[in-house]
Amino acid sequence: MQHFQTSFFYDLQELVRKAPLMRKYYYIFKSLNLSALQDRNDSAGRTGHSRHAILRAFIIKHLEQINSIPRLIEYLNSIPPLAEMCGFDLGALPDETQFYRFLKNTKNSTLKAIHKATNDVLIGNNVISLDEFILDSKPIQAATKENNFKNPNRNTTNKAKRPKRNPRATLCYYSCQVINGKKQNMIFFWGFRTHAVATKEGICLVEKTLPNNITDSDAAFSLIRELKRRYHFKKGAIFIADKAYDVKELYTFIVEQMKSTAYIPINPRNTKDDKTFGPNGCPLCDAGIEMKSMGLCKEKKRQRIKFRCPIKASKKFAAEHGNICPVNNSTFNTGKCYGCTKYIDITDDARSKVPRDSKKFKETFKDRQAVEQYFAQLGDREAEQTTHYGFTAISNQMTIAHLTASLIAVAAAIHLQQPENIRCYRTFAKAG
Repeated sequence: MQHFQTSFFYDLQELVRKAPLMRKYYYIFKSLNLSALQDRNDSAGRTGHSRHAILRAFIIKHLEQINSIPRLIEYLNSIPPLAEMCGFDLGALPDETQFYRFLKNTKNSTLKAIHKATNDVLIGNNVISLDEFILDSKPIQAATKENNFKNPNRNTTNKAKRPKRNPRATLCYYSCQVINGKKQNMIFFWGFRTHAVATKEGICLVEKTLPNNITDSDAAFSLIRELKRRYHFKKGAIFIADKAYDVKELYTFIVEQMKSTAYIPINPRNTKDDKTFGPNGCPLCDAGIEMKSMGLCKEKKRQRIKFRCPIKASKKFAAEHGNICPVNNSTFNTGKCYGCTKYIDITDDARSKVPRDSKKFKETFKDRQAVEQYFAQLGDREAEQTTHYGFTAISNQMTIAHLTASLIAVAAAIHLQQPENIRCYRTFAKAG
């Protein structure tokens, strides 16, 4: 159990019982396993300030959405019991250079080890499961004048001209509108992206901060490998992602190497002829209507997916659109009246085998909202912009943000016995 020093001026235990803010951080810090992080310098020279205390302070910075280290120091100085709970001596907080040095010099692998230890507690107590994983990413705007919309000389075209203080930041679009199938009103920014794999319960298991020009699908390979190495998930897991991950090689990797299933919608830009396929990846009939998949046709040396006339395959569709073929196909009303059929050869194509128009796919894909909610809760300041310049510092900032989300889950589900509140950043500790 975490022990905190007490002060002559207040009863810290009484504050924990009666003050929601203090109770929240008491249980968060109680959930924090710091065995992977050396607290002080044991070699020759000054021992310095407690690294454990500084990490706890950064957790507060993230949760309270404090946008700079000087503001964090002001905040802690204004609430002495909270500073003392972090592990700082009363009235003796480190200066801001010590906080910057922590982010710059701490190995990101050390913080990832703390994050892993936190998630292991959740897995060991069956709070989260390892049968379904969701991939996504979110942009991080670099601290540069090139991201200032009021800057008349803002560079949003020359990718080779990197910001001087952010040499690893890259240029990519932040948001856009899709009008008539084309991206318009593009907003570009310099920065990075935080990539994550989350569980269906909305808890991040592995994460990476990468330059903005690394695509989601490229990042997915290293994320999934790390997920396998750290958590040893079993065969048959499901990986859910949006159409940004719709790359043939990723399907093959998930199916053949991970022995799992990929639930990813079709990205029309990745099809040879986007006029011949519908939104679910099924071919269009001669009338331009998306057909219904009817399962696999297995032959000796190949496999094909069979597709059938949607009017004949679905009574509901026929009732909604009229039981008439728009182009009067001869198979619609003659012979067995089966309607037209088409086949796609998928002998060596894991991408084409995904049953995107099936009920199971549609129901399972709804779980993707968990990662969208996760990134929304992560916080706009921490997840979408940074005040730091070094890549290690930015990576550590984001790892601490992801770690904080897992700590809240441990505090709520295990210490407070409230598993339904594992994603309630603000309110999980309000009920005493």
